[in-house]
Amino acid sequence: MKKILLSLALVGILSPALTAKTYATVNGKAITEKDFEGFKQEFPNFDFDKLNEQEKQIVLNQVIDEYIVLGAARAEKMDTTKDYTDKVEAFKKRLLLDSWMQKQAQSIQMPNFSDEQIRQIYKENEARFIDQEGKARHIVVASEDEAKAIIADLNKIRGKVEAKFIDLANQKTIDPVGKQQQNGGDLGTFHRARMVPEFSKAAFDLKPGTYTKIPVKTQFGYHVIYLESKTEPKVIGYDQAKQIILQDMQMQAFNQAIGEKVQALRKNAKIQINK
Repeated sequence: MKKILLSLALVGILSPALTAKTYATVNGKAITEKDFEGFKQEFPNFDFDKLNEQEKQIVLNQVIDEYIVLGAARAEKMDTTKDYTDKVEAFKKRLLLDSWMQKQAQSIQMPNFSDEQIRQIYKENEARFIDQEGKARHIVVASEDEAKAIIADLNKIRGKVEAKFIDLANQKTIDPVGKQQQNGGDLGTFHRARMVPEFSKAAFDLKPGTYTKIPVKTQFGYHVIYLESKTEPKVIGYDQAKQIILQDMQMQAFNQAIGEKVQALRKNAKIQINK
């Protein structure tokens, strides 16, 4: 009797795996709901069975293609290359750091901020709460003299200077992304609140088609900025700005708390810096 009960218990444990629906097979391997985990992570409400027939075919064929390509990659032993293992280790490190940060976030007591404090910040930072987007290019160099020399070169151009600006950006910029991509210092479209204040003010003070005549200093170096376009500015009301300010203040408090925890860990660590 005990053996019968044990057998029934095992059947109960194993039955979900045994009864998992097979949607396709590839080289003898069953494609089941488990193979849709990538879609579930990207789309939390993803449910294969609720898709229409055309959508099911698209998803299923994508999973099949991925499985075939993975098989080919493993056959070529790409998962044993140094490049692959280094990237896996880097990802695992990043995941572990993120997990530690999330755990700390649960234990940090966030301070409360009064409406009066938030209103004061809003009044003191009016320029920050302007809804406006711009499209620009920039050249960033290490010294003010280098930036002035670039401006002097641009001043020699009669008419449109964008082509010359792009050429100088590709030659002179120390911005890692711009230097690698050779994109003419293209920053794309950005919101004025997302840039450092010095850069943002200089960029949005320009008229489209013009550039800064004085180097703009930030923590990244000295910038020469060319503004391609900008939208009309709209003031962000206090009710909307309040949420932005509150999030920023909470983030600052969180970063400070994390910094203190890291410093405490450093005190107990044996650190030797070689020169």
